[in-house]
Amino acid sequence: MERITIEDVAARAGVSPTTVSHVFSGHRPVSAETQELVRSVADELGYRANAVAKSLRINRTSTVMIVLPDITNPFYPIFARGVQDALRPAEYQTLLCNTDSRKEEELAFLEEARSRRLDGLVFMGYWVPPSDLAKLADSGIAVVNLGEGYGRVDAVSSGDRAMAAEVTRYLVQRYGSDVAFIDGTGPAPVARSRMAGFRDGRGRRPSRGGSARELSEDFTKVGGRRGMATLLDATPPPRAVFCANDLIALGALEEVQSRGLRVPEDVAIVGWDDIDVAALVSPSLTTVRSHPQRIGEASGQLLLSRMSGEYDGPSRATLVPAELVIRESA
Repeated sequence: MERITIEDVAARAGVSPTTVSHVFSGHRPVSAETQELVRSVADELGYRANAVAKSLRINRTSTVMIVLPDITNPFYPIFARGVQDALRPAEYQTLLCNTDSRKEEELAFLEEARSRRLDGLVFMGYWVPPSDLAKLADSGIAVVNLGEGYGRVDAVSSGDRAMAAEVTRYLVQRYGSDVAFIDGTGPAPVARSRMAGFRDGRGRRPSRGGSARELSEDFTKVGGRRGMATLLDATPPPRAVFCANDLIALGALEEVQSRGLRVPEDVAIVGWDDIDVAALVSPSLTTVRSHPQRIGEASGQLLLSRMSGEYDGPSRATLVPAELVIRESA
């Protein structure tokens, strides 16, 4: 089937191709009557404006890339929805990219954003530091990082370090000083912040397991089971375990129950994120609610202010405070 062109629409409507172009670009005023005629003819013929050509004319792609470590983690689709909700009124499209927490994938998507001349990037990664993201921002692409800002890279966070310290103090007060932490792998800013908060909250209190009470595993249920197995095989096992996300915590819960132990009577467990299933498992999971929809919306708003030219200054940091949700597991 032959592609319908702007000239075809102009000929059928009895106007010039320039007038048709102005109707779809909005760059020049066109009477309401002519706009209605042109759009009606375009619909009849099945014409669609060429988005690539338009982007070259206005030097803007109206596209934002969202780079995430694991789109199967229930936290991230809700976060991405928040970004999209913020951008949709301004008619921006989004590309959702999954890295599987691999450095080479993170770097590849950054290069893709640069080569495609995208307008914006929302980045949640483990390996690429904000200083490297700043190079992308200096090239004219608006960048928001989940965690830390740098240069012209804006940041959104949940105050992870302070919240992790609060959770750890809660566990120590309730179950004693023998508290362990199962972290995620890699140098992710959120992982560093939560580990630092765990250490802040534990302070100088002695732990019978010492440094063995701090483990790094994948941010998955498999990682949670593996980490909890290591802790339960220790002598003695910890009395409470703080997990860096809910998937780790759910895996830890499965491992405890598979050994005939009880939560929280034998081992207390706390997660992070408050994904939907956290309230549905038995016992229900005590966790940190970090509001992914609101974090996504805040990220989108920061991008919009830069992409529109409303703001063109140094890095800004937006805090979307997290909260501890106490349920049955701790």
